[in-house]
Amino acid sequence: MKVVFIILGILALALFALPIVLLFIQPVESWLIGVRDVALIYGSLFMCLGGLAIFAMAGAIAFLTFTLRDHVVPALQKVDDTAKTVRGTATFVSESVVAPIIKTAGAAAGARAMVQTLMRRKPPKSNGKKNGSS
Repeated sequence: MKVVFIILGILALALFALPIVLLFIQPVESWLIGVRDVALIYGSLFMCLGGLAIFAMAGAIAFLTFTLRDHVVPALQKVDDTAKTVRGTATFVSESVVAPIIKTAGAAAGARAMVQTLMRRKPPKSNGKKNGSS
């Protein structure tokens, strides 16, 4: 594997160095034309590399999208199932635990009010009238 990387490195170096070597091999009077040619070669090379990078990035984004879809949708379904379970548990607790407690507390409050009413020691006041006076 190391050998493959070394060979690829040498080829990349040769590919990038070749236009510069060709520039210096040409006669001096056509130097400006050689610079133009080197600039065109490097420009087209970088455009090709940019296109390959865009395709690679589009492939990576597509892979990420499919991977997320395969993992997120089941997770969301589990969250939905958990929410339904919680909703059912809350309904059960409300109907079977809280409702009887509320009814018992209401009955106790009514009984307490009735006992307090019956246990009053003072008779209720009448409209300011005493016995015998009209």
